Amino acid sequence: MKKILSLSIALICIVAFCNAQIKPNLKNLKEKAADKTNIGSDKSGKKEEVKDKATGVPEYDPESPTYRAYSICRDEISSTRNLLKPENWDKNIEGRNDDAVRYLAKAKENLAKLQADVIESKKPYVKDLEKNLNEVDAERKAKFDSYTADQEWDKKIEAYYKFAIMGWEIQDKTLEPSYTGYFNMRKEFEAARPEKFKSDYVQKRVTDVDNFFKVEVYKVVPELDKEVDKIITNIHSKNSSGDEEYLLNAKSYLKDFEDPIKSITYNKKYLLEDKSGIDAVQAKIDKEKAMLDEYISSGKYDAHVAKFRQALIDAVKLSPKKMTNAKYEQMATAGVDKGKVTRVVITSDVWFVKKTDWGFPEYKYLPVDIAVSFEGKCYLAYGQIRKTYEGGGVYGGEFFNYWGMQEEMNCANVNK
Repeated sequence: MKKILSLSIALICIVAFCNAQIKPNLKNLKEKAADKTNIGSDKSGKKEEVKDKATGVPEYDPESPTYRAYSICRDEISSTRNLLKPENWDKNIEGRNDDAVRYLAKAKENLAKLQADVIESKKPYVKDLEKNLNEVDAERKAKFDSYTADQEWDKKIEAYYKFAIMGWEIQDKTLEPSYTGYFNMRKEFEAARPEKFKSDYVQKRVTDVDNFFKVEVYKVVPELDKEVDKIITNIHSKNSSGDEEYLLNAKSYLKDFEDPIKSITYNKKYLLEDKSGIDAVQAKIDKEKAMLDEYISSGKYDAHVAKFRQALIDAVKLSPKKMTNAKYEQMATAGVDKGKVTRVVITSDVWFVKKTDWGFPEYKYLPVDIAVSFEGKCYLAYGQIRKTYEGGGVYGGEFFNYWGMQEEMNCANVNK
């Protein structure tokens, strides 16, 4: 029993001794590990410190003009780099570019201070700043030039869009308002700015303008064909005498073709790539114009018109005489303001009453035909012997109201 007790006490002493030895060892291990970590951190800091010293970067000193110039230049370059990141730049390109130009101007101003310092200018960090500034400025310029180029192409596609869809005139004189001009621009756009050309905005515009030049412009052809067919129908329709209309109106119909011809010329030159349909319309016009031109140039047109006009002149005669009244005839003769009166005929023996819109008498009159000789020709003139209504059923005295010469007539028919 004593042996067992002695053995237990011995074991307890051994365990206590071991624990006393292990704790200091663990503590030492932890301290060593911490020392290693600190050594690593010191090495990293020392690397930066060594690099700064190697390039001559000024130590932190907000009161030092040199440090202030360095830190401002460094920070403005860094701020510009941040602006040029897509997530910032693309939000407001023109605004970001203005900011970047301002930042870089400030960076250049402070870099110039360092370069003006005889000592600092020779240090490597100044060269590094200059290199970084030039790189960032070149990146900014390239990005903004790319944006500007995209804007110029946007203006071109927009000009054709407004021309095609809204009917606006293209103000840019470098752009031809035609299918050739558009498709040349389209090809150049795609080659010069392929990514921009693929954008949703551009593709929508391209789709609309393509449709205009490939589909919409050809709708003018059936419209012109219908217009030309109508003119041709009128040319060959018959008048009351049974003659075709063009015999008396050939020159007028030639003028009717002027607008369709202008439209055809414009559309062929600027809008239509496939000219087969509009050429067929042109052929119809050419055929009719050739006929009209030949008819006019042969003298047949002038002869036919002269004959027709003479027939009209020959048909003009004074109306039959219904009343003889020397006083009224003398009043009519005196009332003609030019030419020589060769005959006066009162064409009614009944006074007509002219009433107002309200049905009240205004005057009463006798119609008068007058033959007048003027400049070697004879004319039929009209007038009236009138009495003005004075109220209460009473009319005033007679007077002559002259209407002037109305139609040329054959002098041989004056007394017929």
